[in-house]
Amino acid sequence: MNLGNNIIQYVEHVKIFYERFEFSVEDVMNHLPCATRLMLVVSGLAFLQPILTTTQFGNMTLIASAVLLGSGFNLSVISRMWLKERAVSTLSYFFSDAKLELPELQCRYVKHTLTVYEVRGGYFLVDDTLQHHTRLCKWIHGVGVLFDHVLQTNLKAVCIVVVYYSDGVLIKFPIGFRLYYKEKGKRLPWQRHKSLAYKKKYLLAVDIIEWALGLGFPGGIVLADSWYGISPFVKELKRLRLGYVLEMKANNTVRTACKKPRLTPTGRLAKKQYELKPLGEYFRTISTVVTCGFERDLETGKPAKVLYQAKVATVRLNAFSGKHRIVESLDPATQTSKYFLTNNLNWEATKILTVYSYRWVIEEFFRNAKQLTGMEGAMIRSEQGVTLALCLVFWLDFLLHRENHQRSTAGKLSQEALTIPSIVRQAQYRNLEALIEKMQHDKTFVHNWLEVAQENMNRVRKPRKELIALEISDGDQLRLFA
Repeated sequence: MNLGNNIIQYVEHVKIFYERFEFSVEDVMNHLPCATRLMLVVSGLAFLQPILTTTQFGNMTLIASAVLLGSGFNLSVISRMWLKERAVSTLSYFFSDAKLELPELQCRYVKHTLTVYEVRGGYFLVDDTLQHHTRLCKWIHGVGVLFDHVLQTNLKAVCIVVVYYSDGVLIKFPIGFRLYYKEKGKRLPWQRHKSLAYKKKYLLAVDIIEWALGLGFPGGIVLADSWYGISPFVKELKRLRLGYVLEMKANNTVRTACKKPRLTPTGRLAKKQYELKPLGEYFRTISTVVTCGFERDLETGKPAKVLYQAKVATVRLNAFSGKHRIVESLDPATQTSKYFLTNNLNWEATKILTVYSYRWVIEEFFRNAKQLTGMEGAMIRSEQGVTLALCLVFWLDFLLHRENHQRSTAGKLSQEALTIPSIVRQAQYRNLEALIEKMQHDKTFVHNWLEVAQENMNRVRKPRKELIALEISDGDQLRLFA
């Protein structure tokens, strides 16, 4: 008991030290050993047990627990968290060599989400992100030179097309993903002599949605930014009989009736009795403006806040077949306009903008995947390893939102929803409780922890080598080489 109490006091002193030097408590929590597999992970991934061996399931829950507790996919940190207990062999074998049927794992995951939630309609959120690899990317599967529109530069990365689900309130989880391969361009050395299946991004998104519908997912409204607001994507969504609200580029044109009949050179009526007007020019002719924003808060006294000035019209676009409801949204602060189209012709401007705002959930998912579960740190060489690492990130996001949903809807008095980082901190706190209990009762665990800490404490500098002349040549010989 004295040993356990001394270590507890040591942990408290470490916390005070970090706080005094402006380190957060999270920095301490993220570097504590993984004392036990999290029940959140073990029970949440139980749907995979029928198709995994006991060892595979144990390794998966062990990796997922370490990733969730703050180590990401960093091998050295995971090794310290597990006190070197099968850390290296677990990662290398599980990600690269274990013969897992990934399509079957993904199908089981989607079917499990449908049993956990009563999904009735909702929203399919479509977007893509880059998994950056600035180091050690020479042999990582799927890495290509891609353009990042945020950084405005080319970089080596993996492009991932993602479809996410949200009911607009509490139910949120990722459905699936596809890796995007470039069609042309200079191949990187490790991609030569390999056949990569090229498919446009919008077709990859359609594949995921159609796959989910085939597994029993109900139809819904598709939300996507302007990179997917194109005619071929709309055509595919109509084929699947899905509604959509898409941002579109401002260079689209509207068909308007001609003021005078258009004639052919022979004097006959032309087939195209319409003129094309740019979106901006067309909406300048509309005088009705709807001001959207937040109403005045009576409790705090905050005045009403104007967010957008919107105009709406039902038109025929030259690039899209059929009628569409178009909204022009003007931001008064920046004086910039955005345009949104939907096939729901009876929706008003406020409804369209509100529905499109639900798309922000997928941006939060990308942030959580990169900051909380270390998606960008998954530097795995094989295709199976990359896919499995992404699957784990997706499943962990599902488990975190499921935990939040249960907390908010349990009992008669529902509680306010927490942020996902708060759910992660709760998991870290439970791990800390288990760690303190082990320190009090398990002397072997404490001894191993001290050994690992001592091994990682000192690192020897590389010896300085003496510079010597390897060969002496005359100037004429050097000019021949030049």
